[in-house]
Amino acid sequence: MTSYKIINGILKAMKLLVTHRAPDIDAITSVWILKRFDPEHFANAKIEFVDAGKSMTAEQAAEFGATLTDVTHVDTGEGEFDHHQKESANQRSCASSLVYNHVKKINPTLVHDWPLQQIVKYSLADDHFEDYFLSDADSVRHLFALRWIIKGAESSALHDDDSQMQFGFRMLDAIYASLKDRHHADKDIEKGIEFQSKWGNSIGLQTSNSSAVRFAQLKGYTLVIQKDPKRGGMNIKAAPVKEYDLTSLYEKIIQKDNVGGWYFHNGKRMIINNSSHADQKPTPLTLEQVIEIAKECT
Repeated sequence: MTSYKIINGILKAMKLLVTHRAPDIDAITSVWILKRFDPEHFANAKIEFVDAGKSMTAEQAAEFGATLTDVTHVDTGEGEFDHHQKESANQRSCASSLVYNHVKKINPTLVHDWPLQQIVKYSLADDHFEDYFLSDADSVRHLFALRWIIKGAESSALHDDDSQMQFGFRMLDAIYASLKDRHHADKDIEKGIEFQSKWGNSIGLQTSNSSAVRFAQLKGYTLVIQKDPKRGGMNIKAAPVKEYDLTSLYEKIIQKDNVGGWYFHNGKRMIINNSSHADQKPTPLTLEQVIEIAKECT
């Protein structure tokens, strides 16, 4: 007998998402995509596990009050969302890419979802062991990547397949948010005001996205000035190079601004106004004015 749940006031059959035990990046990512981006069908689906390569039987489904029509196999079972069939052996695909193709059909706007695309690319590359081709493949820093965090979670604490899946979901939710930050930051940087200062290639940004400062530095800008249009504050950072000293810029700013509260970091490479961590008044100086002050520094 099929189980039912009341969802948004409507009685619906219980859906089962079935993947393999000891879920890896691809299994976790593909189930996450279905739940997050096809919520009408899978937001409330129950997740169950079978041995790798196996399918849930009708008898097993019945134990959960479901029939096989209520079951969707992911990364196992040789169905629509499994890539382990013999005919797929030489194809560059994975469960995550198959599921992504599915959700794009349901919601065509996902074709332009850059953060989701990056997650699918990562899952695909990981599933095909493409980190082997990285120039620094043996570097310890790669142990901070998602695949090794998930692997470490398997051995660092008592857990089961479901807790492994839920841990992966939390990681992917956070990564998706960070990728959205990066995507917005890239657009802010494209609209930035580039200029030359004594510290080298510099840029001014009009954005409330504080992550844009770091991403701009990673793109090679040695001085970044950010004006937050919402809070009115400013964040000025120089690259972490020992010789860079923003003392002259700080002194010129406080000479021209006797209203805003400014903090000059003792490392001499960071000047902050109206920080969310301190009681400071926002500066009346505009982004363009501070850029001109920076240009005057010699």
